[in-house]
Amino acid sequence: MSFAAPVGVAARSSWSPCNVRRPFPKDCCIKVPKEIVHDPDPSTYDQQLLFSTGGAPTFNSPDIDTVDLWPLVPIPNLTATVRNLSTEASANQTRVDVAWSPWGIGLPRTTIATSFVDLPRAGFPGAEQTLSWPTPPALLSAVLFGLFITVIHPYDTDPYNNQGEQTLDAFQTSTGRNKTFVVPVRNPTGATQTIQLSAGPASVAPWVNVVPSIFTLGAGAQQNVMVSVDVPPAIPPSPPGTFISATVDVLATIGGAYLGGISIAILFDA
Repeated sequence: MSFAAPVGVAARSSWSPCNVRRPFPKDCCIKVPKEIVHDPDPSTYDQQLLFSTGGAPTFNSPDIDTVDLWPLVPIPNLTATVRNLSTEASANQTRVDVAWSPWGIGLPRTTIATSFVDLPRAGFPGAEQTLSWPTPPALLSAVLFGLFITVIHPYDTDPYNNQGEQTLDAFQTSTGRNKTFVVPVRNPTGATQTIQLSAGPASVAPWVNVVPSIFTLGAGAQQNVMVSVDVPPAIPPSPPGTFISATVDVLATIGGAYLGGISIAILFDA
């Protein structure tokens, strides 16, 4: 049996705006325009970056402390300074890896610590922080060693200012103005490579002799290089209170690319 709607009364429909289903979005995330996305820029003094831009890096990093002078002895706690250069984004949970190698260039590294640090935007308190780690017994015994810092953040806007190192020896002219240092140099790659060494900065380069300054090494091979420093007699003693009078920086390239280096700090005290 069926019933017709009364005259003048519209037939009831089962349609309702509530019953209309919108297509399910394929992506539940809201797209943020690229121009308003800001990334952090955690960094440290990076020798390879300076080399790649034509600068002259020192391997006595201003951001890393490993030893006390004079005399040269390892400090109880290693320190490294990192900073966020971005004025638009903080660098929370920035990872800092610490590794060491025996004294030399290109030698195998061993990781000794990992830390995390929150860095506010540049210009705010805490945007630059110094981290510290107890110096391992192996480094205290070695006295001379290289320390390597790697700064890591998943959204880093500039990953080319994140690796710093310090490999430092030193002498005082009161012990003699001519010193020779034995520097082990290793080819860390898997192929035969030509390695070239140069000394700087220009003000001290004439005092330095590197032998050999260019040589070829097989994959993983190592060779000792002699670095002689002869401070001229005409150079007078530094004023009292001087900490470091000059620094010799020896830079190594491998196949024309950056490999690493060492620094020799000098105090003119006689």
